Amino acid sequence: MKKFASSASALLAGAILSASLTTGAQACTRAFMNMYPGYMVSARNLDFFGPVDPALVITPRGVAHNGGDNPNAAQWQTRYGSVVVYADGVFPMDGMNEKGLAGHTLFYMNGSQVQQDNQDKPVLESRAWLSYILDNYATVDQAVNAIRNDVRLVAARLPIDYASDTKHIAIEDVSGDSAIIEIDNGKVNVYHDKNYRVMTNPPSYAQQLKNLAKYQNAKRSDIPGGLEADERLVRASYDLQNLPQPDNKNQAQGFILSVINNVAYPIGSPAEPDEQKVSDMYEKYSKRPEQNKGIGTYWTAISDLSHGEYHFKSTFAASQVWVSLHDINFSQGQPVRQIKHLNDYAQKGWEGNILAQAK
Repeated sequence: MKKFASSASALLAGAILSASLTTGAQACTRAFMNMYPGYMVSARNLDFFGPVDPALVITPRGVAHNGGDNPNAAQWQTRYGSVVVYADGVFPMDGMNEKGLAGHTLFYMNGSQVQQDNQDKPVLESRAWLSYILDNYATVDQAVNAIRNDVRLVAARLPIDYASDTKHIAIEDVSGDSAIIEIDNGKVNVYHDKNYRVMTNPPSYAQQLKNLAKYQNAKRSDIPGGLEADERLVRASYDLQNLPQPDNKNQAQGFILSVINNVAYPIGSPAEPDEQKVSDMYEKYSKRPEQNKGIGTYWTAISDLSHGEYHFKSTFAASQVWVSLHDINFSQGQPVRQIKHLNDYAQKGWEGNILAQAK
């Protein structure tokens, strides 16, 4: 049996595990298989009370974007093309770019979500965090440097059913590099190391790492089986460490799916009182409330960075669909295209590569 990597030990000292864990109503998990050259593949679950009417947006190079409504919002033109899932067609929450950099926003809250330093830097509101990273950078190292030095992160609520004001970010690239970006009481903390393969939800990543260290030499029977954020992080980390070498891309995608499925919520999981409060708070913003079937994992996305493929698996279907970034013309001047109501692919009879559905 393989043992957990111990390279993060220096970060763990002094951290205290918080008793305040996220509710299932806003839980998500990201896992990154980066142990085997040529098979860099990540996956994330959306755990919520509904599927947030996802749209797959294809953005070419040279498109003007901004950092939000703030007068000092950052302005840029896309340097790299990308495919990104937008919640309710508004909030970019998961995707990858043509250079093999992927990003994922998951629920997170730890005090003020407005960065207190970098006051003189251009503002990035939360709806632009992922776009800024994927539009402008090819590697985790480049993105981390920019987040630290070039912008100011400001969480801003949008009137949609996905809680876009409270997020943290996981990014990874085709080299196997990885980083977690969080705002804790106004301070941006960046955890940058290839061994940071799993991200879930609160408490802070430093506290999560301290808890994970307790299981460094654990047997399978010692691994927690629950769905709280700390339990999912431990279990996904354990499963990743024990994945065998894939023989091909199909195995690699299947292997990461086996890990992310093991931390998924069944649809209709009973809501605790605090979870129901969250659901009630955001459900009024749902564009398609008929698709809200209670707390659960509504979809999973797979970013195959080594092979330039983005896969989407809805809980409303037994199948999955995908697009190949190698098939997309990202040249400047191409239109922004999207596949609306992505969650309905099975009902629409779509299978396999769905790039032709982008309009």
